[in-house]
Amino acid sequence: MLSLREVLETRYAVLHNLSDRTVKIMGQSLDRFREQLGHEPTADDLDDLSVSRFVRWRSSTPHRGRLPSPATVRKDLAHVMSLANYLARKRATRSDGTVVDFLDLPRNLIRVPQRPPRGYTVEEVQRIIQAGRHAVGSVGPVPAAWLWSTLPWAAWLTGERIGALLALRWGEVDLDGLRITFLGETRKDRISTIVRDIREDLAEVLRPQRRKDTDLVWPWLEHRKELSIYIGITRVCRQAGVTPRGFHGLRKSSGSYVAAAGGDATEHLGHKSSRTTKDHYLDVRIVGRQSSVDFLPSLDLRPGAPRAVPPAADVPPGAE
Repeated sequence: MLSLREVLETRYAVLHNLSDRTVKIMGQSLDRFREQLGHEPTADDLDDLSVSRFVRWRSSTPHRGRLPSPATVRKDLAHVMSLANYLARKRATRSDGTVVDFLDLPRNLIRVPQRPPRGYTVEEVQRIIQAGRHAVGSVGPVPAAWLWSTLPWAAWLTGERIGALLALRWGEVDLDGLRITFLGETRKDRISTIVRDIREDLAEVLRPQRRKDTDLVWPWLEHRKELSIYIGITRVCRQAGVTPRGFHGLRKSSGSYVAAAGGDATEHLGHKSSRTTKDHYLDVRIVGRQSSVDFLPSLDLRPGAPRAVPPAADVPPGAE
């Protein structure tokens, strides 16, 4: 019988065209499932009770010295359920010959508190870029100081995800027209191509490192491990004296400032739903908070103040 890891790597990932990073992250969820079971998980371990036990164990068992967040536990559950329901659709069988069922778990099995979105303030973005200018060494053909100052700068101006930025090639950068084209195949949905403007000051800093059209603008993935980019931005933030919020913090910050200035943050971030933008990206410190109290009339409670008179239509008949 195939293990769930083999199902993931040889079937599910191929049929769903998953990126290597997504396969790795799903594999980490299977690592935790294996720890709880004591063996590699297979179709025999896919039933409501077994998966519920895994969720309970995962929620209460520290990993690398700390308990996982509810969001992390929900992510692990989602990965296991994706593989389970894939096998159920294919009517895969367990070792006893029974067919794998679809998992039927309660929606509130894991409650994830919603925290207010937090990006970087414009002052923090400036400090991050300035700290990046002091990076030493090189990343392949480009100076590290150039990469660590221009990459956050471009993320701030375009609001694009780090994956699409790292996949960007010089052929999609128009330094004279001050625009960047992010091809659909490099973006999260693998469909939508978008064009984002940049400013002259960034273009002038990018220009000296302009190489062949087919070369990556920021060649991190050719010379470093993919996940180490997040360690790098954390280090730059700490050197800048800024609380690290990753590259996604720059995306939230970009969208928040667009919204605060009256622009369309949903379009800027490439979201299909404005609710996603509002709930998960707009930093209230930047966009401000509108209170329902602002729409209510003030009360005059001074001694001797005239009584409020109800509208005529609300006066009971004969009350005059």
